[in-house]
Amino acid sequence: MAETRGGSFTHRGVVAAFVVDVVETLALAVVAAVSGSVAMRAQTAANAADVAVQVFLLIGLLSSLRPADESHPLGYGRERFFWSLLAALGIFLGGGVVALDGAVNAALRPSPVSHYTIAYVVLAATLVLDAVALEVAMRPLRQDARARGISLSRRLRPLTDPASTTVLVGGACAIIGGVVAIAGLFVSHQTASVVPDTVASALIGVLLLAASIVLLRMNRELLSGRGVALAVVGEMRALVAAQHGVLDVPDLFAVVVGPSSLIINGDITFEDNVDVSEIETTIMDSAALLRQRWPSIDYVYLTPVGQARPRRAPWTRRRPVRGPL
Repeated sequence: MAETRGGSFTHRGVVAAFVVDVVETLALAVVAAVSGSVAMRAQTAANAADVAVQVFLLIGLLSSLRPADESHPLGYGRERFFWSLLAALGIFLGGGVVALDGAVNAALRPSPVSHYTIAYVVLAATLVLDAVALEVAMRPLRQDARARGISLSRRLRPLTDPASTTVLVGGACAIIGGVVAIAGLFVSHQTASVVPDTVASALIGVLLLAASIVLLRMNRELLSGRGVALAVVGEMRALVAAQHGVLDVPDLFAVVVGPSSLIINGDITFEDNVDVSEIETTIMDSAALLRQRWPSIDYVYLTPVGQARPRRAPWTRRRPVRGPL
């Protein structure tokens, strides 16, 4: 679950994607108007949605960097989750829905496609720009995976920074959508039929809807206080249990409180012959080792207890009765 503090890298990826999307949207809009291609219009809508997405992500990045204060003692990390949720909605509405709507309208009222050459050139150029922007976003993750001796796919699994994930998913969708649009145009060009171009628009819409659903689910989990994998929690518990004087770790959990930021809370039972000073030392050493093993841990709260105590959800606690019912 370890993640590096990649704030500057995230900013770089979002800014690069924003600049690329603005340039591409303007170029695609002109070509879509000239050629009449529905797939080109779908790509234009997708890129226009991406511009709004990057704005939401930049707002989230800047908002989440505010230091902790009395009203937000754990910081403003979840601000990024909220704005990334809006970004996912932008992909859903501005990209997927618009692309599918265009495909349906084109199927009902087909119009001829022209100026194929300029459409091919612009789409090829956007593919190159999208690949460059995706590489900028992927580079720090690839370097971190190499430094830790793990595969890139494994490095991508535990991402808790929705801005990075949105940039990666959006970049991948832009490249796939560009390939689909080129294929649709090419088949339409060869067959003199608008059907392949319309189908390409529909496929781009489905792709964007699927991507947005994945991002919406991720942000919902993060906003609702997602924990970490049970296997990782087991490793954390084993690390604490191995410390001097620890008898058992009956309860321990980790919750995501911000991008690459975790809070650890747990109970520890100690052997009877361990004095107070040793307990304090063991708790401090355990916290230090946890942070060393998982750099994304920001807060550690370990409580010495005499025996295991049940973890009770807030809604199971009885509210005090005040006055007559």
